[in-house]
Amino acid sequence: MWSAARARSNAPRAFALGIAIAILTAAFVLAAPTARSEGGMVPADVLSVTLVLGKTSYVSGDNATATAIVYRTPGPANYTYDWMVRDGFFGTVLATLSNGPSTYTYAIPADYQGTLYFWLTVNDDTSLSQTTTAHAEVAAGYVALTLDRSEFNPGDRITAYYGLRSNVITSPSWTYTVVDFEGTTVLSGATNGTTFSYLTPNPASRWYTFTVTASGTGGSATASLTTSQAGGYVLSISLDRASYAPGDTVRVHVSLAARGTSSLPSQFRFGATLLGVGSASAITTYQEAYVSLTVPRSLSSGDLLLIVNELNTGASGFAMVHVGAGGSFWSTDIGGVPAYAVALSLLVIVLLIAVLTMWRRAGGGMLGAPRGPPAPPPEGPVRAPAASPMTVMCRRCGKPIDITTSKRPIEVMCPSCGETQVVA
Repeated sequence: MWSAARARSNAPRAFALGIAIAILTAAFVLAAPTARSEGGMVPADVLSVTLVLGKTSYVSGDNATATAIVYRTPGPANYTYDWMVRDGFFGTVLATLSNGPSTYTYAIPADYQGTLYFWLTVNDDTSLSQTTTAHAEVAAGYVALTLDRSEFNPGDRITAYYGLRSNVITSPSWTYTVVDFEGTTVLSGATNGTTFSYLTPNPASRWYTFTVTASGTGGSATASLTTSQAGGYVLSISLDRASYAPGDTVRVHVSLAARGTSSLPSQFRFGATLLGVGSASAITTYQEAYVSLTVPRSLSSGDLLLIVNELNTGASGFAMVHVGAGGSFWSTDIGGVPAYAVALSLLVIVLLIAVLTMWRRAGGGMLGAPRGPPAPPPEGPVRAPAASPMTVMCRRCGKPIDITTSKRPIEVMCPSCGETQVVA
């Protein structure tokens, strides 16, 4: 009985101890040095430093500059700048400057190559301190290299032009190599000039890598460029007029040519769109076609963007159709927008068309349309009553295809997903 009574007496003591701890904690919080003032909580002072280098890379013997940009709240203060330059992040200390200016210049030794690290510590007059770093690569020199062809056809001659920026390699000796796709060196040599050429064979490699190296008493520098064999397709667009009036028909001639080792299909699907107006298409076994579009009668004057593509190859192109008096085939300024902005917008549109083309060629159908399982293809061509207009169902997406001609057999294309089928 005695022990049980004693055990029950511990609960009030524990409760009292908890109350005491809570009161002491509240007292310490209220008495903290960051106590409230009339304007609310007193904000802590903040000091931040950004270190900006004059360049991200230098050549040996250059002067490297570093500038400190200091931000402090609340308000500015008096700052001191302590600088240090190291060879690498924690490498040998190359230079120091205490209580220096906000911009520091370091003369890179002519025999130095590596990574320079600038360390900066900023102190203000309230004992706030901040340290930051920035780094730059240093090389004996940098080679400038240009090829006269970004791509080539077999049998073409490719010429390389090169030069050197260096403070220490004053009389460089040049060596060069040309390496093919398989990694075989097909040309090498040495010269004191600043150009050399390579005559590609026929047949030729897929691409060639040109490398030049400048060497001297102060070190060496190298650069490489690769040029590849021409390929892909060229889509040509021409209009029957330079300018159109509202309600006129725009007759567009399109033609496709293969480049390099690219091959052409047996069937071509050309499409043309006057953006925001309408579209037209043509399926042909020839690599050229005519498509026609109508200028809206409600349009008084302006420029319309014409986009043309060929679905089987993914080739695309664009042009401007001028509506109104005068008229040029191409407008360099639309509504006060600079030409470079217009060109950038057109590039975005062309890329969008390429993505949509790949989507539809992969069987994606129309964007935003429900994607159900495709209907099984029928055996052989679709049979229909002879010499009668009709409507057939697409064997891919199940959407109707209207046939207005009595010609049989005929190949039709679904306007929803682009699938083709033969109706007999």
